[in-house]
Amino acid sequence: MTSSNSQPHSLMGIALIMLGSFSFSVMFLLVKVMKSMNTFTLVFWRSLVQVALSLIDLHRKGVSPLGPDDAWVRFYLVIRGAVGAGAVIAWFYGIQILPLPDAVTLQFTTPPFAAAFAVFMVGEQWKMVDIIGAVVCLTGVAFIAHPTWLFGSGDAADGDAVEDDGGVSALLKASAVLVTTMGAAMAGLAYVCVRKIGDRADAVVMVFYYGVLSLPIAAIGSKIMFGTWNVVGEIKTFSIKDYFLLLLVGLGGYGGQWFTNLGLQIETAATATLATSTQIVWTFIFELLFLHEQLNLWSLGGTSLILGYMMIIGVIKSIESRKHEKIQDKDAVEEEGLLLEPETTKDYGATA
Repeated sequence: MTSSNSQPHSLMGIALIMLGSFSFSVMFLLVKVMKSMNTFTLVFWRSLVQVALSLIDLHRKGVSPLGPDDAWVRFYLVIRGAVGAGAVIAWFYGIQILPLPDAVTLQFTTPPFAAAFAVFMVGEQWKMVDIIGAVVCLTGVAFIAHPTWLFGSGDAADGDAVEDDGGVSALLKASAVLVTTMGAAMAGLAYVCVRKIGDRADAVVMVFYYGVLSLPIAAIGSKIMFGTWNVVGEIKTFSIKDYFLLLLVGLGGYGGQWFTNLGLQIETAATATLATSTQIVWTFIFELLFLHEQLNLWSLGGTSLILGYMMIIGVIKSIESRKHEKIQDKDAVEEEGLLLEPETTKDYGATA
């Protein structure tokens, strides 16, 4: 059997994670369209839809929502759901305090944290290609997000207006940066928990745990951020369009969780989290197409970096996968040859 630290890269794994990023990006587009609604109301309804869809899917499969009767697996399922929900709360806090580009950039510091946790928890090796990929992808994300704390608030060479800090004090901004970075660390831990679980739990079970734990945490986040426990929203004023968009938000979140969990089960944590960096690319494309935001050279350069690296890593993974298959085929042929080889009698010399 192949150990986790020597598991070959899977092209299917990275494709599934990129599909998850696409689903999340669709969800973010819808959330932006519904920006006048309480953010935690969107989180609550998204989680509610995910729990309902998860229960339906698990019932159809005949799988228990609690997962396998294994204490360690359930432990990691709870940890994964809790830290994942905590990461969302931390990111929402950062988005409320920091300029949006700053918060998005800090969110994508997840890969180094995931790689560090994977070394200690899963025994994976952080290869040179993962190190280079982390640098390239984070650089690309920084180019696209163009954070003021990195490029400066007065950098407007491409004619774009730069978002200010809204009068936020230096201390509050520093605390928001710290909390958002902690959210990235929690997300990295969540990814490694999925790797720790492996294929011992259905991917839908992970979505169920995440959704269930997100419901109370959304209420807590709403109380902290807005001073109210009401995350259901003003139901009497909701239109049919609002309900439809809320349903689509839930479907996008469900699809993102499902595809990402499947991909993480067959891909190493460090490389898998790099694939999630394509999420910012999809978000940028959707904003350009549907929200008619102006294209700039920084965004184009960042998109090219991320997509270019993902294409290169995809080719590398394809080559590794083919080499692994050839080695397995060769071993199988050699084993079959030994089984078919006639038994020979060794000559230990003539007897007297």
